[in-house]
Amino acid sequence: MEEKQLNEQETSTADVNNKPQFAVFDWIVSLPVIRILKPLYEWKKAFWIYCFLGFVSTASNYVFTIILANSFKLYGSVANVLAWLLSTFISFVLFRYFYFDRTNNSFFNELVKFASARVFTLGVEELSILVFVDMLKMDIRIVKLVLIPVTAILNYFISKVFVFKNKAES
Repeated sequence: MEEKQLNEQETSTADVNNKPQFAVFDWIVSLPVIRILKPLYEWKKAFWIYCFLGFVSTASNYVFTIILANSFKLYGSVANVLAWLLSTFISFVLFRYFYFDRTNNSFFNELVKFASARVFTLGVEELSILVFVDMLKMDIRIVKLVLIPVTAILNYFISKVFVFKNKAES
């Protein structure tokens, strides 16, 4: 049993840069203008793909928050929760398909775990927005930008340790 777990871990670690899902990113890096970045991309492919997916997820959260707060005149904390719901689903789908190769659990089961785990960072964001935006009247755009690295780091570790781990690793 232990030998099987070791072999699965070795395979998943060795194959991290050869996932078929990465073909889209390989193609992007082969484009003429971007080709100069290919050595850096090949050096730490999984890291750069995680960063790109994280950027898409973060950008969607940021844009949804600003649109909801400014265009729809919602309180910052309300706009943030609604944006969180949308961007959490987008993030889950992107990371489940393109990054974490952990499909032992059902889609719904992993979605519930993913969203539940992200409630913690939502709490960090909500408390910060409540204090800095709603009470101290700071610009929500600035507060969200400051919160991005905090939530990104927390979300990575929560996803890696809690959500997308193989049952064999449990």
